[in-house]
Amino acid sequence: MPVSKIVVIGGAFSGPAAAARARETDERAEILLLERASGVSYAIGGLAHALGGEVDSLAKLDREKARFFRDTYNVEVRTGVEVVAIDAARHVVDASGENVPYDRLVVATGARSIVLPVEGLSEARNVFRFRRLSDLKGILRLLERGAKRVVVLGGGYFGVEAADGFLRRRPKLRVTLVERGERILQDFSPRASLRAQESLEAAGARVLANRNLISVSGGKIARELRFEDGTTLPADLVVVAAGVEPRTDLLKRAGAKTRADGSLWIDSRCSTSLPDIYACGVAVGVEHAVTGKTFWTAQAAVADRTAQVAGANAAGGDERLGGMLGTAIVRAAGVVLARTGWTHGREPEVAVTRIHAPSHDPFLPDASDMSVEIHFDRRQGRLLGAEVVGGPGTDKRIDVLAAAILGRLGVSDLARIDLAYQAPFAVARDAVNVAGTVASATRSGKARAYSAAEVEGAKDFVVVDVDAKRGPGAPAIPLEELRERLAELRRLAEKGPVVFRSATGRRGYLAARIAADSGIACGYLSGGTR
Repeated sequence: MPVSKIVVIGGAFSGPAAAARARETDERAEILLLERASGVSYAIGGLAHALGGEVDSLAKLDREKARFFRDTYNVEVRTGVEVVAIDAARHVVDASGENVPYDRLVVATGARSIVLPVEGLSEARNVFRFRRLSDLKGILRLLERGAKRVVVLGGGYFGVEAADGFLRRRPKLRVTLVERGERILQDFSPRASLRAQESLEAAGARVLANRNLISVSGGKIARELRFEDGTTLPADLVVVAAGVEPRTDLLKRAGAKTRADGSLWIDSRCSTSLPDIYACGVAVGVEHAVTGKTFWTAQAAVADRTAQVAGANAAGGDERLGGMLGTAIVRAAGVVLARTGWTHGREPEVAVTRIHAPSHDPFLPDASDMSVEIHFDRRQGRLLGAEVVGGPGTDKRIDVLAAAILGRLGVSDLARIDLAYQAPFAVARDAVNVAGTVASATRSGKARAYSAAEVEGAKDFVVVDVDAKRGPGAPAIPLEELRERLAELRRLAEKGPVVFRSATGRRGYLAARIAADSGIACGYLSGGTR
């Protein structure tokens, strides 16, 4: 049987993963990895942590050298080589002027940083992106020279991570995070975005939204940034983290099919529309496990999974992708935000439950509050998406919920699932269980949940505060007195359905269960006033 030659283009993250998987699949294949930069397989996810001093050496981010892939996987690595063209008919790539033949090709060209069309921004020596080790080295060099005023442009994942890293440095820097849209972290709910902003500001950052950069002054050193609304910001150091877009030029020129969002078209085997060419990483679109529609996201889990499938199949395997959820997590100073699945749907059949619960047993001093929001099918109870905001333990809950979505579990399953308990890590009835229980009660009609948007400004609701003190603009009946004051509650209910309000939503939920059992038309404010 002839030896096959596999060529992999791209050495940052998914390319090396695909090459390693190809070797695991076929020991005899010739595997060549081509990378235009000087190194391969650096940890892009560690840039913010090195910036904040949590990683004490940049060498730790440059994890695997070319020699590692040669010695461990028998993969030949050529750095400083740029592939400028693919001849799909001849099965040849043009690598810096050299024709390199292949039997199967894996393209892992990744994503490129979005360049803001602002004159003078790209030319300034104190302006950096936040994508490569070379960016980080330049940033650290300026900080060592005394830069204090830092402006981060872009309030998405990369921008928030960069701001978080700057805030963790010692001595403290003057950090301003600027977002062009209405709020930072727009993949999350407005409530979660606000929590992130408040956390960053509490740590010392200034967060500005609705700011569109129009000019930079200072020549070779960007000294002042001017925005469309007339405001200006002085700067010693500027980081552009305005997002990324799939890098698809190479395959598009070769005739490969792309999707409307600009990502590469692949099938479930990570095959492109060109023969014997596979694609992986953050340049490809994948199927959403909930909606079945194709979507694009620059998340590491998607990059790795597609790399595993593309690498195996390029070496003769038969792996399939399956649906993806776009699970994501980000740290914003003292708060962690995570999301998974479908959380943007506003269809009538989609219900939302929000609860607050402790991260672990509250008798320990480091316990913190955690907010869990789950989206589920109102008729079938199937879990569709989730968002968790809190501190330590946020990652655990979002991973449980992601697994539940892929397993097609319902909210009643969440209520029953037994999760590990020990006081420093959880409570006996975990936040995931609580969310499932409350959602199940909502489905059964035992406790109708209302969102703040449904209640605010609506004249047909009677809002009753059940916390200890009277709430603004609402009569108060403390939960502890509710059973004795049912007659008073019935008189209030003559004006319209009662909505019980409390700080976290839990007391409102309990009040709704009591009142509903007495035949009173009622519900509760999901998630509470918090």
